Amino acid sequence: MVAAADGRDLLAAAQTDWSRPVPGCPGWTAADLAGHTGAILGWMAKIVTTGEAVPRRDREVPPADQDALAAWYAAHLDRTLSILTAAAADAPVWTFSSRGDQRVSWWRRRLAVELAIHRWDAQHAAAPASLPPPLDGNVATAGIEEFVTEFLPGLLAQPGLDGLTGSLHLHATDGASEWWINLDDKELAVAVPGHRKADTAIRATRSDLLLWLANRQQPGVLEISGPPEVAARWLQLRR
Repeated sequence: MVAAADGRDLLAAAQTDWSRPVPGCPGWTAADLAGHTGAILGWMAKIVTTGEAVPRRDREVPPADQDALAAWYAAHLDRTLSILTAAAADAPVWTFSSRGDQRVSWWRRRLAVELAIHRWDAQHAAAPASLPPPLDGNVATAGIEEFVTEFLPGLLAQPGLDGLTGSLHLHATDGASEWWINLDDKELAVAVPGHRKADTAIRATRSDLLLWLANRQQPGVLEISGPPEVAARWLQLRR
C-alpha cells in the first residue's frame, strides 16, 4: 500500500534529526511534522470508527520524548491504516468536505495525500540538495482533484490576494490528466477536467503539479506558457 510506505518513510526521514527544520512546513521541525501527522492519523481513526465529527482541538498531543514520539507515531499509522482499509468505501461518515462527500472513501484519499506530501517534506528536509522520490502518480492525481475541488475555492476567497486572476490549465506530462481552473470565480473555482485554452498553462508530472499547488516550490520542474504571474504569486495561498 502506497500510504503505508509513505507513512513509514516519513518517520524514517524525520528520525535522522528530530530538530531539523522542514522547509515545506515553515516554522516546523521534523519532530513537529511527525507529531502533527501522528495526531492527524489518530483524529482520522476516531472519526471513521465513530462516524461522527471529532473537534480538531481534541486531537491527541504528541509525546515530548523523541523515542516515545516514534513509537506513538508508528502505532497511530498502523491503527489508522487498518481502520480505513477495513471500513467500506461507501460507508457514511462525517467529513469536512466542502462538496458534501460524506463517505469513508473521502478519508482514504485525504490520508493518502496527507502522508504522500508530508513524506516528501520529511525527505526533502533530510536531503535538501537532492529531490526526494516523486509522489505516486495516482495519489498525486487524487490530490490535485482534491485540492482544486475541495480547498481552492476557500483559498481564493481569502482577502488580500494579488494577481491570481484569469484561467489556469494544468497538464500532466506523465498521464492523460488535465484540469482547467477559473481563478476569477472566488466561490467555486470551477475545475473542468480535460483540455481547454487558458491564460496560463503549466505542464509537469502529476507529482510536481501537486507539489506546486501545495507550495512545495521546486525551480525548473514546471513548463509555464502564458503570463507567469499566476505561478509566481501562487505562494499567497496558504492553508
